[in-house]
Amino acid sequence: MRFGRIIIAVLFLVTLAGCGKEAYIGSGNEVELNGGRVITDMAGRNVVLSQQIKKVYPTSPVEAVMLYTIDPELLAGWSYHMASDQSGYILPPYRKLPVLGWIERGSTGNVEEIIKMKPDMILMVTVINSQNRKYADELQSLTKIPVVMLDQEITKMEQSYLVAGKALNHEARTAELAAYCRETIGMIEEKRVALAGRNPVTVYYAEGRGGLETEPRGSWHAEIIDFVGGLNVADPGLPSSGTIGRSPVSLEQVLAWNPEVVLIDYFRDGESSSYPAIMGDKSWQDIRAVRDRKIYEIPTGPFNWFDRPPAVSRLIGIRWVANLLYPDVYTFEFREEVKRFYSLFYHYQLSEDELDELAKRSQRQ
Repeated sequence: MRFGRIIIAVLFLVTLAGCGKEAYIGSGNEVELNGGRVITDMAGRNVVLSQQIKKVYPTSPVEAVMLYTIDPELLAGWSYHMASDQSGYILPPYRKLPVLGWIERGSTGNVEEIIKMKPDMILMVTVINSQNRKYADELQSLTKIPVVMLDQEITKMEQSYLVAGKALNHEARTAELAAYCRETIGMIEEKRVALAGRNPVTVYYAEGRGGLETEPRGSWHAEIIDFVGGLNVADPGLPSSGTIGRSPVSLEQVLAWNPEVVLIDYFRDGESSSYPAIMGDKSWQDIRAVRDRKIYEIPTGPFNWFDRPPAVSRLIGIRWVANLLYPDVYTFEFREEVKRFYSLFYHYQLSEDELDELAKRSQRQ
């Protein structure tokens, strides 16, 4: 019986070698074949990686942020142009990396450019389903570059870091970041019991130049609200404004929703925050959040704390939003925690002036 198992194991390894030197990650075991490593990503795909990973192509801003937090040297380039108020928080050597753009899910439009860069790996953070697995396989087949998939689910950030660490040979570094993920998610889940029986705080997520675009409940872009126990007032099924996904709404609709808290964001080129316009517009003054001055601008430097991109930068946003909605349940020492997060994740030591800037419109008045 034992001899038979050995024969099966040898045949299995030979088969894997013939298919491209595959091995496993995720179970804690790695098998080295012909100088390469085989890992199992979070989609259950066996992926062949070289022993050393020097450059990684991020398929979107979400992956670019994650790579920067692990090791900026791994980053082949940014996925979008950063504004000056964002890039100032990036370490100087990495502010002028090339802008790569990003690949839309289900598209292979940038394949030639990816191949020219010769990255050692392509990183994809996405919903784990059969459609995206197929897309990753197609992209890997077209480029001949290994594609590693991680799960975008907010509660899976810890595991994503651990799997990424093995794939990138940065296990000690990602263990530190994973520990912060575990601490943050655990804090929210542990204290949910304290919210039992309460009516959830209602929140409007204001996007666009006039604050009249939003993300409905169920959107990845606004999931922090629900995750920390709030209620996103925007109903599911709102039509989006296009590929960027934001849904236009009327002021009359926001007045009808009458949210207790408004969170303000901006993203598109040429946009500025709608905070001054909302606070100064008489039409908004009858909304409870504006009347009670519970309107907060989401910090964006170097990466947005809430959305656009909905990346691991949301970890500090989870703590921030939880405290804004339920200060008696979730403690948040703003200056201390933000300094800690930026040092750990962004390799950046914030000055007191920079802390003042981040806090300017994001704290209770």
